[in-house]
Amino acid sequence: MKRYLYSILFLVTLQYANGQVQDGTLVITGSPSFSQSAATQEAGLDDSENIIGSLDPLVTFILNETINPVTGDTTSREQNCETVYLYKVFMHTSNMPAGTIIKAKTFDNSGSRFPLVSNYDGLPPSGKYFGDRDLVAETNGADIDGFITIPDDGTVAIKVFEFKGCREDIPVEFRVTPSVGTPSGTSNFQVYYTITAEPFS
Repeated sequence: MKRYLYSILFLVTLQYANGQVQDGTLVITGSPSFSQSAATQEAGLDDSENIIGSLDPLVTFILNETINPVTGDTTSREQNCETVYLYKVFMHTSNMPAGTIIKAKTFDNSGSRFPLVSNYDGLPPSGKYFGDRDLVAETNGADIDGFITIPDDGTVAIKVFEFKGCREDIPVEFRVTPSVGTPSGTSNFQVYYTITAEPFS
């Protein structure tokens, strides 16, 4: 049995009820594959083996550079990322094979801040309105290994992690668990990433 996981890349425009949030680009680099050799088991028993992806996709979200329509001056991505928002990353799948469960996780403070050093970092604690520019993995609903089950339904996408300020190269580890009802052969399915942003209010 072999499965392939394809990541979706897309441009996101973010809007929040309390104010305009700058546009940014979410990039997913890498597409892991999952494979399992045939195993002999008693008829009707579920497969108990968890299959780990062969490659951890890397998630990056950076605000776009902007051009002042009056002066024509360009503000770089690094400058725009001096404005710190709270970002939350949600996932869901599409076309998941029947009887298959996919889970995902990352680790606290994985990836790298962008820019690596910011004026925000030098502010006193009272001035850091979101606290440090850290990443926090979601633990609500996670299993003992820290994995979150990803729903095969876009209307109930689930949060996997959140971070403050722009960030790049966040590794996401996937685990697939098939069952007796999972069809054999090769299957393709998609994982969708959705990011939301909240300004300080």
